[in-house]
Amino acid sequence: MDAEGKTDSLARLRVDVASARILVWVATVGREGELSEEAHLYFFDRYQRLGDCYRRRGNVARARKMQAKADEHRRLGGWDGPPYAAAMGMPRPTRWITTDAVSRHRIDGPKDAA
Repeated sequence: MDAEGKTDSLARLRVDVASARILVWVATVGREGELSEEAHLYFFDRYQRLGDCYRRRGNVARARKMQAKADEHRRLGGWDGPPYAAAMGMPRPTRWITTDAVSRHRIDGPKDAA
């Protein structure tokens, strides 16, 4: 499922993977190149979603192949799980400031404040 809660389309995922592979091929024509960690994580996500789609459709053998590809890209991408909670550093608070908000000038007028 994607972020909106809708089921992934098998055709859309196939197009995503195919177009990404074509872009990688075009970018590396005539020279040596390697995928970045972000690209590996993109392929990991897409192959894992493809595996889920095939599993939902009952094609377990194809789902295993997609999961194996996803695992390989996860390993190459350096993914170690979702971001973990951590204590965040905050600046040290400034010292308390005391304010003397009492008037030193006498104002002539009524004696009652109300």
